[in-house]
Amino acid sequence: MFRATVLALALCLLCPATAPAAGPADAAANPPSPQALELRRSGDLVPYAPSGAVLGAYFTADETAPRNVWGPVAAYAKSRACRTAWLIEKGELARVERLAAVKDAPPFEFSVTLEEDCPGAVTHAVFVSGPGGTAEAWFKWRRQFHGSKAAPYYADAEAGLKRAEAAGKLPTAELRFLSVNGELVVDGLEQALEREGRLAPVFNLQSGK
Repeated sequence: MFRATVLALALCLLCPATAPAAGPADAAANPPSPQALELRRSGDLVPYAPSGAVLGAYFTADETAPRNVWGPVAAYAKSRACRTAWLIEKGELARVERLAAVKDAPPFEFSVTLEEDCPGAVTHAVFVSGPGGTAEAWFKWRRQFHGSKAAPYYADAEAGLKRAEAAGKLPTAELRFLSVNGELVVDGLEQALEREGRLAPVFNLQSGK
């Protein structure tokens, strides 16, 4: 038993540190685990191919007081250790398709999920793609949720976001939720990313570097 455990640990240490999101051929050769399929069914999730704008977006990982900018989203996906797949809720997909069909429709936010399918642990990272590509668009997006409180609520972040915009690192997406085996991760997501250590932030909103 001890030798088998040591061998298993050694094999894990030899595994590659990252794995790209699975394409159609990869998905056929390496199908999702039964646990991943069950979580997809319970969450009404279906496969989805995010646009280049979504994959290329920088993101924050704190809704109220972000300290860092991370990304782009594609780099987060590439940093995963296990098989990955992009998903979207069926209702969200219908909304996206409906809005996209409207002529001259303004930009809109929507959510996509990155599934990381590891043995015994299926992680869902939910990204919200926000409309617009300026600091003002970022605040306008949040005013719809916080109304007149938005300006003081995000006062500490505003200067940092403008510096990020000037540096070409403005976030236009947000890592909103993390769940493991269907259980929501309630700790701070920025802290979770830092503890994991697979993806370094690209800009610090507090220091402007």
